[in-house]
Amino acid sequence: MASIYRQEFPLKAKILKLGSAAFCVDVPAGATIQEALDAAHLSSQGSSISLDGLGAGVETAISENAVITLIPKVSGGRAA
Repeated sequence: MASIYRQEFPLKAKILKLGSAAFCVDVPAGATIQEALDAAHLSSQGSSISLDGLGAGVETAISENAVITLIPKVSGGRAA
């Protein structure tokens, strides 16, 4: 029954990746950030993830009209 529920009630999510265009995807209800990224053919590798402005991980469930932001991790510099 859960798989039927997931297929009947799609969610819309927006994915923002700095330096790229925004992506809008439809995913099943109860989908995770990873499933939304897969739908957009994106990877979170090398990025921090934000869901609606708060830190999140790829296994975090999303809700309708979620905004997922991929922020490139900053590295380099010199140790003090």
